[in-house]
Amino acid sequence: MIIVTGGSGELAQAIGIELAKRNVAFRLFGRKSEAKKELQVPTEIVENYDLLSIDFTVDTLLITNGFFLFKSFEELSKEQLDILVEANFTSAVSIIWRFLKDSNASKQRDVFVIGSTAAYDLSAGASVYGASKLGIKGLLQSLNREYTRTNTRFSLISLSTVDNSMGRLVPDQDPDTLLNLQEIASEVCDQITRKRNYFEPEVLLRRRFIQDHKK
Repeated sequence: MIIVTGGSGELAQAIGIELAKRNVAFRLFGRKSEAKKELQVPTEIVENYDLLSIDFTVDTLLITNGFFLFKSFEELSKEQLDILVEANFTSAVSIIWRFLKDSNASKQRDVFVIGSTAAYDLSAGASVYGASKLGIKGLLQSLNREYTRTNTRFSLISLSTVDNSMGRLVPDQDPDTLLNLQEIASEVCDQITRKRNYFEPEVLLRRRFIQDHKK
């Protein structure tokens, strides 16, 4: 069973559609604050992710939730600063902790987090977002070392700019480099459903990667 968080977001919905096409068992979770959106894929709404329902049938976790805001650091309000850190870092830490506590440690378990190439380019206007993504990268690296002798693996899927409502907030984007939701969903589902003896601690999804991969 796969659990996907950020269920009311465009990316999670696209992933849900792709998983359903592949007849993969999954559950989407979204927060109550986002419950008014029109959703194509049924999403379980929780007050916050501390209330996730995780049991021994769950062996894969995919975290897609996040929040992007393009604004200079000093122009951020305290509320916006808190939202950026919570949505892009703190919530992921909490979700992973709950998954490790409540799922079956004797089974093979996989944790995937949607990251961003912003972690490598802490550009002006996206400093807190990029720093949070860099923090997630460090967290997963550390957890892979901590769990190296177990059946639990942690993988980061870092995306370049996506052609969606979040990605369109980034100025001066070359349209030819943007990733569309359908191709990302297909690539992500390939990663999280692939049964293999090895794992990739990080996958970078950029325009060239997807074109080459599909040849």
